[in-house]
Amino acid sequence: MDRIETSLAEYKKWSEKLGISTVSDVNRIIRDGHANWLINVSEIWHEQNISEIAKMVQRNAAAKKLIFISGPSSSGKTSFANRLQLHLRVLGITAVSISLDNYYIPNEAMPKNREGKPDFEALEAIDYLRFNEDIKSLISGKETVVPIYGFGNAPNGEKRMRLGDDEVVIVEGIHGLNEKLASNIPNENKYRIYCSALTALSKDDGTRIKSRTNRLIRRLIRDFYYRNSSYKFTLDLWPHVEEGAAKNIYPYTDSADVIFNSSLLYEPAVYRVFLKKLFKNVQENDEYIDTVEVLLELVNAFEPIEAQLTPRTSLIREFVGGSTLDI
Repeated sequence: MDRIETSLAEYKKWSEKLGISTVSDVNRIIRDGHANWLINVSEIWHEQNISEIAKMVQRNAAAKKLIFISGPSSSGKTSFANRLQLHLRVLGITAVSISLDNYYIPNEAMPKNREGKPDFEALEAIDYLRFNEDIKSLISGKETVVPIYGFGNAPNGEKRMRLGDDEVVIVEGIHGLNEKLASNIPNENKYRIYCSALTALSKDDGTRIKSRTNRLIRRLIRDFYYRNSSYKFTLDLWPHVEEGAAKNIYPYTDSADVIFNSSLLYEPAVYRVFLKKLFKNVQENDEYIDTVEVLLELVNAFEPIEAQLTPRTSLIREFVGGSTLDI
């Protein structure tokens, strides 16, 4: 059994102890008036896991100055990174963040995918040679000039950074598990975390809800409500995103020191209202009608939970808005 299967098995075992294995189990709890209990127990599960990871980092902070967080699209990497940063601060460790986005090469130099379009998912889209040198400089205690990406043809600025004795670097991005990204840094200086939404719930017919489906719903909602993107844009892009994950993320998951499962038992119940509104004008002859119907059938199977009941520090807030984790 590989690392991901082991993590999923542990999650399913925990949820089964709560008496929650299927959509009907979730609905029974909501109908009985215990939605807040379901939310709280799910969030505390996350909190406990993040706390354990933070303690692992603390035990190795003297050597492992570099924390990589990787995972596929909409796995909740950003919220997890921010929460981990807070947990570390409680333990007396300051974590500074560096985004791999800062190291994108100029648009005209971008590698192309098989359709001839810029391939932002490729490792070669990142100036990983400079990243290597910058990280090596940082963990050696030197002041280092780090670029700030401007989503254009060149960085729109720079910032100076220096690590203190009680500080670590958190790097979030899809290539975090790829050895090339920091090949100049010895493994004893790295701590690798793989983040994904490994769903434990099954439909009432016994079919497990796919993690990929959960992530697609998250991305559709975030793109539509907070990035001004249509569902067609997201669904057009999704196969390329998953293709990039298959090439740049999944082959390296076994190199992770720990896996964080970002799935929450109650999240489809929150997404129901958002997804119904998003798809309300989809016509029968739409090119994506089959996908739309499958996703709507899934969320409509859940009793709804109002988004306002979700804690402001919840990972769900990364997709439905209202997070207080921007630190």
